[in-house]
Amino acid sequence: MAKLYFKFGAMKCGKTRDLIKTWYNYNEKDMTVIIMKPGDDKKAGGNIQSRAHEELKADYVVPKEINIYDLIANHLIDNNLDCILVDEAQFLTSRQVDELSDVVDNFDIPVLCYGLRADAFSNLFPGSKRLFEVADVLEELKAVCKCGAKATFNLRLNRVSDELIPVFSGEQVSIDGIDAEYDSVCRPCYKKLRRKYEKKKEN
Repeated sequence: MAKLYFKFGAMKCGKTRDLIKTWYNYNEKDMTVIIMKPGDDKKAGGNIQSRAHEELKADYVVPKEINIYDLIANHLIDNNLDCILVDEAQFLTSRQVDELSDVVDNFDIPVLCYGLRADAFSNLFPGSKRLFEVADVLEELKAVCKCGAKATFNLRLNRVSDELIPVFSGEQVSIDGIDAEYDSVCRPCYKKLRRKYEKKKEN
């Protein structure tokens, strides 16, 4: 029986690289896989791209208004499909996550979603929240903080002149490499940096 997977982690934990590896594993066995990404992910255009600049073309870029269940149902009219891979799944809507669960249950096709658990301010993304609620399998991909501890927080950084300044408020969606830069840090380091820059603002 197929399952809905959510492989999650902080920035720089290798989510997209793991997706690309999975795609190659299926292809080496002559199995048919499609890659999806949400429309909010502006990075790499119609491709998915790892930090090591490995790229694959996304078969579908899905805006929020797209019904993913109908999209896959139409795809299956003329195509076989063994697996669906979804990059940046945190940007899916709750409804789209439910549609993916329907794909798993009604078509018996495994769906592997890769994404962030939370945003730069430690709040769950809507897609991630729903995946935690309905996914059959949850797998954390590990990242490491500069202090050596496990990184669980995403630190947003804005470039001011030649300096990267941590940001602790703003819009939830800010794309890595386009709108801002990011680092992955542990919770204690995140809190220390927040206190440091809040104190600077007060002065």
